[in-house]
Amino acid sequence: MLKKSFFFLLIGLSALDLSAQQNISQPISVRLDKRSIPPVLEFVEGSLQFMDADTNNVIDANEQCKIRFQIANTGRGDGYGCEVRVTATGKTQGLSYGNLKLPTIPSGEKLWVEIPVRSSLETVTGDVTFTINVVEPQGYGIPETITTKIGTHKLKVPDVQIASYKIGDDQNATLQRRKPFVLQLAVQNMDQGVAKDVRVNLSLPANVNWTGGDNQTVTIPVLKAGETKYIEYELMANQNAAENIELKLALSESQGKFARGRNIPLTFGQHIGGTVGFNVERKDKEVEIERVSLVSDVDENIPETDVQDKRTFAVIIANEQYRKVAAVPFAQNDGGMFREYCLKTLGIPENQINYIPNATGNDIKEAINWLQMITNNFPDTKVIFYYAGHGIPNEQNLTAYLMPTDGSSSDISTCYKLDDLYAALGAMPAAGITVLLDACFSGVKRDGETFAAAAGFRGVAVKVQSGVPHGRTVVLSAAQGDQTAQPYTAKQHGMFTYFLLKKLQETKGDVSLQTLSDYICTSVKQQSILENGKLQEPCVIPSRQVSEDWQNWKLK
Repeated sequence: MLKKSFFFLLIGLSALDLSAQQNISQPISVRLDKRSIPPVLEFVEGSLQFMDADTNNVIDANEQCKIRFQIANTGRGDGYGCEVRVTATGKTQGLSYGNLKLPTIPSGEKLWVEIPVRSSLETVTGDVTFTINVVEPQGYGIPETITTKIGTHKLKVPDVQIASYKIGDDQNATLQRRKPFVLQLAVQNMDQGVAKDVRVNLSLPANVNWTGGDNQTVTIPVLKAGETKYIEYELMANQNAAENIELKLALSESQGKFARGRNIPLTFGQHIGGTVGFNVERKDKEVEIERVSLVSDVDENIPETDVQDKRTFAVIIANEQYRKVAAVPFAQNDGGMFREYCLKTLGIPENQINYIPNATGNDIKEAINWLQMITNNFPDTKVIFYYAGHGIPNEQNLTAYLMPTDGSSSDISTCYKLDDLYAALGAMPAAGITVLLDACFSGVKRDGETFAAAAGFRGVAVKVQSGVPHGRTVVLSAAQGDQTAQPYTAKQHGMFTYFLLKKLQETKGDVSLQTLSDYICTSVKQQSILENGKLQEPCVIPSRQVSEDWQNWKLK
């Protein structure tokens, strides 16, 4: 019995020993809270972006934008309680932004972070630098400081204006009652903002009516920075219209404060944009805006003098519309604007200027007779004779003629011989006579075509005799005998007249004939090649009597 008990005791001790050995060899596993395992946050290289509504890479006033980048969690633990902290320096006026609390970033995954940036109407133009730090409670945030420099821009507003206007009439050179005329407008946005729902409203004074339909209000849906829209109104005044009238133009746009109207006075008779850095390249370059104009630069900003020249009398003939031959482009604008310079810049009183648009043969003779009467009765008088229109050669003897608007290219007797003009002017008892001819006499019209073959011309330029001035006369002519007096289409003038007016504008009329003629000759010679691909050389022809002193004469 005792032996049996001892046997069982040995067996129990052996089992206990075996069990103890087994327990000692197995490791004890410790269960940890998953939140205590740290993440490792990394900035994803190349992920930093700036996004704005109009994609110009600038924080414009009153715009919603965002800074965007990606975070990678390369650690074993998830990222809990992470935060993005944002500060900014520079032109921060009007900007709003803030810190972000991030959602959990699982281990081995990535997260896009978007920081909203909003701008107000008070935003100014400049640059702002954002400094961004991503922090994690256990200190395993992104070690680098993220910086990004972004441009800002103040509120872009439009500025809608009547940039230019022009009174047009194909038949008449001056504004007349009972005659239709066209008001041409250039409506332009002169600033950087977009104008929407632009409305142009024209109000007419008493006794002025629409002739092309009642289009009183014109709407322009969108007008971008620098953009121009052109509008035409067809109008006519009756016989009861006052001498001076005023057309009222009202402009408006959707915001109600960025459009300016104007009144247009008319007078009947007038010529018509470690550390991880990212700089956003701004794309907000200002639109280059140049004011458009319906008229030439010499037709605006005409210098004015307070001194009246009681000694000078002028005849100005502007022949554009011919009955039997083609028109002369811009001739009425040439003569009409030279008249304006005579009035305003040279100070010649209006009653001393005989302005004749579309002169007939009799009109020209009457103008010469008027000058004869003036010079006979007003001593020490100066005379200016200006002509823009067709010249024509006599192919039989190569002499030159001015062509009246009722003249015929097939009947030279209906034209006015240039030698007769020089003889009549030279016989006048004037102190000095200046003749300005924006015409040629080669048989080639201003537009470059020859007169009709029915007139007997050969279809090529004819080199005519330029004629010889008499008395105290000097002639400035637009071209040599076999050349064409060309147009300067971009300026809406004859080439010769444009540079004549340009020099008077630059000098306020205080320029000697020598300096004036040198400027005209050089400028026309160069520009005629560039503009029309043909050579035009103006020339100066003084009479023998003034060959020593004409150089110091002045029109003013």
